[in-house]
Amino acid sequence: MGNIEPSSRVLIVGGGVCGLALAVALKKAGIASEVYEATQYKEGAGGGFNIAPNGMKVLATLGVAAKLIPQGTIVKDHWFRNGRGKIVGHMRNGRPGAYGQPGLTLSRASLTETLSGELRDLDVPLYYGKKLKDITDEGLRVTAHFEDGTEAVGSILIGADGIRSRTRELIFPDGPRPEFSGFHGVGGLVPLSKFSMPASTQQSLNYTFGQAGFFGYTGIGKEHMMWWASLPAQAPLSREELRDTTTLKEDMLRQFEGYHAPVEDLIWNTEKSLKVNMEDIASLATWHRGKVLLLGDAAHVVNSSSGQGASLALEDALYLARLIRDSENTYHSVFEQFERERKPRVERIIMEGRRKTARKKPVKGVRVKIGEWMMGLFVGLFGEKSLDKNYRYTVDF
Repeated sequence: MGNIEPSSRVLIVGGGVCGLALAVALKKAGIASEVYEATQYKEGAGGGFNIAPNGMKVLATLGVAAKLIPQGTIVKDHWFRNGRGKIVGHMRNGRPGAYGQPGLTLSRASLTETLSGELRDLDVPLYYGKKLKDITDEGLRVTAHFEDGTEAVGSILIGADGIRSRTRELIFPDGPRPEFSGFHGVGGLVPLSKFSMPASTQQSLNYTFGQAGFFGYTGIGKEHMMWWASLPAQAPLSREELRDTTTLKEDMLRQFEGYHAPVEDLIWNTEKSLKVNMEDIASLATWHRGKVLLLGDAAHVVNSSSGQGASLALEDALYLARLIRDSENTYHSVFEQFERERKPRVERIIMEGRRKTARKKPVKGVRVKIGEWMMGLFVGLFGEKSLDKNYRYTVDF
């Protein structure tokens, strides 16, 4: 096994949040890397998401948090309602001022474009349209072979290529594959120019649990609101069904008819929408093989209900960069240490997210009242404490 030298070149497969953050962190650690993204560059791609304070602390370390905050919306509260709009629970978004950074909602495009811009400033290569075909792991180097006939050689390879990771398929050909979780995810972006919304609503994560299903909404930047819904389903949508959003607005208005304001207004005024199959993947026995390590969703898929998916990927990136920078051991030792120290936290949050998703299934009759009572009790007793436990985590760099 070869040592990881400061002059080594790290190959990063995947140009999403995790891969881009890792490349920035490695550059700051004095380690060369190159990023290879399978898709072609597309401006404004992706929806919106929440970055928790622990993730924002990583972005601050990378030097981009101050650039991102004006592009997003600071989250101050969580509100829980039933379908009629009755408040069944409330909690602050952690202890105000306790973490050094706020929680933020923003578009995925804002984050990836800011990180890729940082890479350009740092002169770190980022290539698009590089679909991984194969990996050759031999001697003191590893080679990534791409479908366009090109290849790249490095000392180690990091697979940060998401839930449908080609890297994972290659190093664990008999490993688990993504499985449908029993929910379709639907969401939309709504311009605030079409209707007014109180600042307090924009700065809150709002969750509605009604008999027609779960519906959430929040502000995203100064000009938009975003909404999302989780719909129980027996089977995943086909690629064609996922791309077809022509009747989504009408379908969602029927689904959530009678829900409290502003649910129907948000759906009606949607200007950009998307549909996804919510998928999960079984826990991997290990995240690495040879000179290849999986990172972020490629290693551990974190349910969106956890509110921690992007933040854990950012933590992964900074944590690994620090280990590579500081280690005098072999890459194998670094990979083992990374997995040993990151797995307990990640898998605990994965289980939290799965429990939260299970609570999004619609219920009827007396179970509605029981569910509301239990939700209010849990949020009041444990909600803010559970957030604090996740938010105060800091990756020292």
